[in-house]
Amino acid sequence: MNHTLPDEASARMKDLYNRSPFPEVMQGKLPSNNVLLIHWIAASVGRDDIGKNGSRILLAGCGSGEEALTIGQLFPEAQIVGIDFSEVSIQKAKKLAEESGHQNLSFYTADLMIEAQFNQFEPFDLILCHGVADYVTNTEQLFKTICQCLRPKGVLCMTVNSPNHPAARIRTAFKRLGLDPLDFEDTAEQRKLLQLVDRLMANDSGLRGIAIAPKSYLDVDIFAPIAHHDSISLWAKRANEQGLNFAGSMDAVLGLTQVSDHELPFLYNLGKPALSVWMSNLCKRPGIQMLFTKQKIEEPDFFDLHSLMNWRPKLDSCLGALPELSGNPEDIKTLTIRFQGMPDFVIDTIAYDLELLRHCDGKSSLSEIISRIPEKGNLGKLIANLYRLYQYGLLCSCAAQTL
Repeated sequence: MNHTLPDEASARMKDLYNRSPFPEVMQGKLPSNNVLLIHWIAASVGRDDIGKNGSRILLAGCGSGEEALTIGQLFPEAQIVGIDFSEVSIQKAKKLAEESGHQNLSFYTADLMIEAQFNQFEPFDLILCHGVADYVTNTEQLFKTICQCLRPKGVLCMTVNSPNHPAARIRTAFKRLGLDPLDFEDTAEQRKLLQLVDRLMANDSGLRGIAIAPKSYLDVDIFAPIAHHDSISLWAKRANEQGLNFAGSMDAVLGLTQVSDHELPFLYNLGKPALSVWMSNLCKRPGIQMLFTKQKIEEPDFFDLHSLMNWRPKLDSCLGALPELSGNPEDIKTLTIRFQGMPDFVIDTIAYDLELLRHCDGKSSLSEIISRIPEKGNLGKLIANLYRLYQYGLLCSCAAQTL
């Protein structure tokens, strides 16, 4: 059995990535759409300046630069910095940036496990850390380094593999047959076992064809020498210990698309972090996309009507100018929300609710807005819409605006 020490495991990971830089090793397995969802990130924490002139975005673990190029094209006014512990990857990223002609991209070799290497950087508004945290030896140091790099208003978006990721299931299957995943040598017998595991996991794995994947991919994504595959609660606890507050995840957003309005009251006592954990435990997705902030965001209380009426929500600008109230306030209206790289969110609402949302500027309380609307609306329907939009990140607290 292989008993790799932390330093040895880290050195082996670096060697694997130097030989097969990310994302080249994924062999076309990366999704073609933009999974970064920066608009959702900014809206969820009440920031409307991320990506604007003067803002700084760090890609912590940028690989060979494709992700950074996408962000650089999306936000030409922002400064995009990519770091990676693989010198091979960084050289590829620099070449990609030079060929692209974008002037807002820069790349550096730096190891997230060595905090001092980040003293050279000015703090960042947003840090994107995708597919990295699972493969570090010291998660405490990871969050220390990230916390050092964030501005007081800074936001971290981190994507990790959950305990339900196919890699975790495959590794467990190997272990229960007395085979150490770290001893994967790509023998004919091991390939036969992969075929069996792949067939038994069937269509719910989201990763078919694993048995014919190249060894370079299997080494870094399935049988890596470091692989956490931890729960959302554990990652939130680790971040909190280093001064970062868990602000929610995509589990809550995607889960709510399957919840009807009359079912929503069951969830009203769950804020963004709590709902994210609750949904994650139920939905068993292979990946977890989480948000963290340096400062805690005050959440509205949807169970306390008096408190809720004092809430001063701000509607996100992505919805544009909502129509003024005309005709019957009970007329059914459809509100379609589109974020790049995500399915449409369709909310069935009424004309009255759209009129109320139109006045959510972060300055007026809900009670003040209601007093200015001559018609009366359905309070139950209104609260359901407010809760849904808040969880989607389209309504944020006034406190969040001043982070």
